[in-house]
Amino acid sequence: MKLGTPFDHFLTHDYTRVTKQDQIDYLKKNEQKMTDYIKKQNSKVTSVQWDWESVEVHRGGGPIVEGISIGISGGFNEIKGSNFALQWPLKNEKSYPKISDMFIVQPLRIGGTLYE
Repeated sequence: MKLGTPFDHFLTHDYTRVTKQDQIDYLKKNEQKMTDYIKKQNSKVTSVQWDWESVEVHRGGGPIVEGISIGISGGFNEIKGSNFALQWPLKNEKSYPKISDMFIVQPLRIGGTLYE
């Protein structure tokens, strides 16, 4: 529905229901904080490449997070085969993460070997 006002999005988008795309957009808005967090893990990390397609909501417990969480993977320093993963706990599947609650669940690796 197009109404022709600057407020169209607010009138046509249901902000009471958080979608996966809303969660991704929220993470993208906080990309610099996420990048800074990864760079703090190792002083040799100079750039971070996020895999936005990897964003996924997880259910179930584990040794680090019980309940529901959202995660994203990425690479670093433009190195093929580099990877890591971040997660945040969620109140429910349709909520936003609190950026300051991020933690690394898969440390920096290249081809399965820890990056030191």
